[in-house]
Amino acid sequence: MNIKKIIGPVLLSLAASIWGGMFVVVKVVVEYVPPVELVWSRYLIAFVVLLLISLLKREKWQVNRRDLGIIFLIGFIGNTISIVAQETGTYFSNA
Repeated sequence: MNIKKIIGPVLLSLAASIWGGMFVVVKVVVEYVPPVELVWSRYLIAFVVLLLISLLKREKWQVNRRDLGIIFLIGFIGNTISIVAQETGTYFSNA
């Protein structure tokens, strides 16, 4: 049996479970931490973890300077605004 045929679906199922479970976690956490602060905390933790992994693997990052603006916009609109809206909506919603 090929391990890749097993590990792919398992990891996808894990990712879907984590993604779906985040709504429940966010609903509880936003009672104590404001949505915007929660988003920045999540991004800070993700940044540190990814930076450590990158340093351990000795990744070489090459980003073209002219692409920085579009990378920022994609991150801001596609991630920050959408996650803040999601967490704020979760805060104001009920079961």
